[in-house]
Amino acid sequence: MAGVLRAVGVFVAGFALAVTALLPWAGLTAEFGILNTSLTHAVRGVDAGPGWFVLGAGITAMLLGVLGAARNWLFTGLAILPGAVAAFALAMFLADPRDLVGRLDFQVSGLLRVHPTIQYGWFAGLLASVALAVLAAAALLRRR
Repeated sequence: MAGVLRAVGVFVAGFALAVTALLPWAGLTAEFGILNTSLTHAVRGVDAGPGWFVLGAGITAMLLGVLGAARNWLFTGLAILPGAVAAFALAMFLADPRDLVGRLDFQVSGLLRVHPTIQYGWFAGLLASVALAVLAAAALLRRR
């Protein structure tokens, strides 16, 4: 019974990971000092290459969770690999040196400030990938 619960946890974490690829990961925010307003242009995870890896890792983890519940606990433990791939893809999203336009940061004193932001989808993806890895590791350690 506990093995099935861990497999269901892996499935849910994989689903959450796949959903986070559709959420906004980053954006470019322009703050206007005179008008006291700000505008944000959001970039979803699937708008960049690493988002597709996170989506694929989430779907793979869901499949491994189903196989872990139906067949063998080892499939549940193997879900640690998609969790690691997703965490690496999230890190690569922030470290991409070719995306210079998205890293635009300048300011005109008191009038305008433009800067990149990391949005909630990236943090949710990181949390889901860590949760997935922890649940998969727990499945491996419990059966050892």
